[in-house]
Amino acid sequence: MINYPFTYLNAINIATKEYPQTMKGSKKNLILIAMTVWVCLLGVFLFWLEINNRREEKLLAYNTAKAFFLQILLSRQWNASHGGVYVPITSKTPPNEYLPSQGRDLTADNGLKLTKINPAYMTRQIAEMAQKNANGIHFHLTSLKPIRPDNKATEWEERWLKSFELGVKDQGEFFKDGPNTWFRYMAPLLTGPECLKCHAQQGYKAGDIRGGLSISTPYPTHTYFHLFASFGAVAIIGLILIFIGGTFYMRNQRLFEAIFNSPVPTSVSDKNYTILMANEAYLVKFGPLPAHQKTIKCYEHRPGPSCHTENCPLTRIIGGAGEYTFETSKENHGVSRHFIVQVKPLFDHRNMVIGCIEGYDEITERKQLEDEKAQLINELKNSLEQVKLLSGFIPICASCKRIRDDQGFWTQVEAYISKHSEAQFSHGICPDCVKKLYPNLDLRPKN
Repeated sequence: MINYPFTYLNAINIATKEYPQTMKGSKKNLILIAMTVWVCLLGVFLFWLEINNRREEKLLAYNTAKAFFLQILLSRQWNASHGGVYVPITSKTPPNEYLPSQGRDLTADNGLKLTKINPAYMTRQIAEMAQKNANGIHFHLTSLKPIRPDNKATEWEERWLKSFELGVKDQGEFFKDGPNTWFRYMAPLLTGPECLKCHAQQGYKAGDIRGGLSISTPYPTHTYFHLFASFGAVAIIGLILIFIGGTFYMRNQRLFEAIFNSPVPTSVSDKNYTILMANEAYLVKFGPLPAHQKTIKCYEHRPGPSCHTENCPLTRIIGGAGEYTFETSKENHGVSRHFIVQVKPLFDHRNMVIGCIEGYDEITERKQLEDEKAQLINELKNSLEQVKLLSGFIPICASCKRIRDDQGFWTQVEAYISKHSEAQFSHGICPDCVKKLYPNLDLRPKN
């Protein structure tokens, strides 16, 4: 964080007034770009989250349907391993007309009539029981060469059965049935040794795919209201923070630029006296920074009497001074210039002093005028000390021209003036007095 000197506020205000449209447009564009990037990032993340959720939902539905398939497959294998099981004949369990009649029906010793339930018949009854439950699981035993017409494959089952013959192990997908969402799964039924008793006559061999079992499981409709509401809240909060943060950042940036674009020579130095940056006005005043070396010390670029003394501004700032103003002179190409230096500390993000900011107000011309004024005053004082003034009314005789002094005595004019001033008299006689006093004296020039 940079704590700007208070004396720079005029320069900041000038820069703000000179470039209001540029500052406003630049700030607005940057903030809009940041807001757009933020919304795009949230959109990408939301899209990724949606894709990932769909993938997880499909995996969950796939594993659930496959678990039911394996359970039914295990029940069928148990049934087939026993060559079918016998159950009482009822209206709901009549003899299976698609089984050979020999050995299909039996009568127990107590007269109870029984019929054989093979794996296919068992699977069909389980499916019929499941279909009675509107929210239950639906099964369908099917084949490309069905014995029972009702086991004929639907369009999608036929497509998947053909894919099994090409090596696909199983299939699964979501589908819509009116307002409900379902997941359908299908895997092939392989011909085992226990299956050949019934299916060998169809030409199947052990290991052949003789059909498939499709399972449709209801999938609850998910609402994404809470997800979108959460993302919307995050988006709005983020946009507000971006606007506030962007405005604050641009304000500080413009303040900083205003300082370094101002006519006030300004430089920034670190705690090691290295000049970190300087504005154009500084470079014009003190000369450019050397290009042949990476760093230069402040006392090398602008030496002065305060360098390496307790009056060094950086020493004062590091010592804890909140601000420091002093008058100094700097040497530049053998020419001494006078400045009023205003110094403020430079802080980092932890509010620790890491250097100082110095602004230079040149007063060389004012200093010269002050020196000339002081010299003129001294010359005037010296002149006044050598001059005695005669002032007030001086009583003088209208006839003999003698002057009366403060004690009432009449003295000659030259004696009075000599006494009251630094003037000295040398006596002579004017031409008029010569004629009056020496009328016979010939004063004409001789050839």
